[in-house]
Amino acid sequence: MAGRSPSGNSPDHCPSLPFVLLVQTPAAAPRLNFLDGLRGLAALGVVAHHFTAAFYPTSMTGNPATAHLPGGWEANFAASPLHVLLNFRVCFFFVLSGLVLAESAGRMRRGLRPLLAQLARRYVRLGGPLAVGVVLAWGLLQAGAFRNQPAAAASGAAWFGQFWHAAPLLGQVLLDAPGAMLRGVSHYNPVLWTMPVEWLGSVLVLGLLALVGGWRGRLWLYAALALGIILARPIYHVALALGLTLARPNFYYVAFVLGLGLHDVYRRAWVAALPATPRRLLALALLVLAVVAAGHPQIYHRADSAAYAWMRLPGVSPDRTVQFYHTIGAVALLAAVLLSGRLRRLADVGLLRRVGKRAFALYLTHFLWLGSGASGLFLALRAGEFSYHASFGLMALTSVPVLIISTEAFYCWVDVPSHRLARRVSGWVLSTKLAAAASRS
Repeated sequence: MAGRSPSGNSPDHCPSLPFVLLVQTPAAAPRLNFLDGLRGLAALGVVAHHFTAAFYPTSMTGNPATAHLPGGWEANFAASPLHVLLNFRVCFFFVLSGLVLAESAGRMRRGLRPLLAQLARRYVRLGGPLAVGVVLAWGLLQAGAFRNQPAAAASGAAWFGQFWHAAPLLGQVLLDAPGAMLRGVSHYNPVLWTMPVEWLGSVLVLGLLALVGGWRGRLWLYAALALGIILARPIYHVALALGLTLARPNFYYVAFVLGLGLHDVYRRAWVAALPATPRRLLALALLVLAVVAAGHPQIYHRADSAAYAWMRLPGVSPDRTVQFYHTIGAVALLAAVLLSGRLRRLADVGLLRRVGKRAFALYLTHFLWLGSGASGLFLALRAGEFSYHASFGLMALTSVPVLIISTEAFYCWVDVPSHRLARRVSGWVLSTKLAAAASRS
């Protein structure tokens, strides 16, 4: 969910709060600046999904028993392609991470020592904000600020009520905060479940760049690796049947490899030499594929009765089917944007770029606000005789400035310093290793 700016530049300046997201400052646009815009759009989709799923749960589950809007609007939305911007966000972020890492670290020197420096930089870059997010969540738990359980009882969103039941001990928090990226501890901040995948996917991409990034046949290796991950699940089940213990394969790593390969293809000379008409037709075909594949409903969207039932994969579980199509949709969408100047300009909007640079801060803070202040405000409005929809609308409008301020504060006071510290740690690791190698030689 987080990555270095595609340009490789350091984060932009943090002016005074709270209007930084609304006031634009002119800056020279880097070559792949539009990737920040795509990240910003996806981040806003994550926030919108969590807010609507918490208070209009049928829009996520398709279960008419928890609907609040008349006429079956929520159930129809849950099983329709209109859900596309919210539906495949996880796979999109993972593919985008692979592409952005390849853009920012693709020119690093090959070998083990530069790889260690890049890994140290990535760990500090992600781990610092995660540790602060864990401590912040623990503080809210200790203060009794979370009101998600009574809010879930009112909305019918059972999934939303299962978080923050008890505050862990301070010693456990201090132990887990530095390792949140490795463990993805959900009782502190539920969105952290993606971070172990993000970290190991980053290790995979950086390792491939360091070891085979200069090899001419690397695209074949990427394809073989992606295929191996796809086929790992049957091997895993065969091993279980034989009484062998293997690590459970995670299909999401395919997204990182495909993002890396997509960047490699985009930088090839023949792509830049494509004539205008074939380029437009190819971008249009990829865009259609993205809409079809990325809009595939989740397993709890009643996919059996949806228009996507014909896309079932024989012998493949529903969750793996969803991951497969969403990953294909994410790759197709990014490829279409890379090929199309018009799509790049649509993504290269100043406000979206600024949100994209703050996507990690928004990702780590928005769910904490949703479970605490937003839920409490909704319940207070309902107790004040406001209707259900009016209570949600007023809560959502109030949440906009709160999220702007909290995201900007986290970005300036936590995220940006983590960038600087990560660069220093990376430089220290690289210089130390190189100095040690020079002394030995």
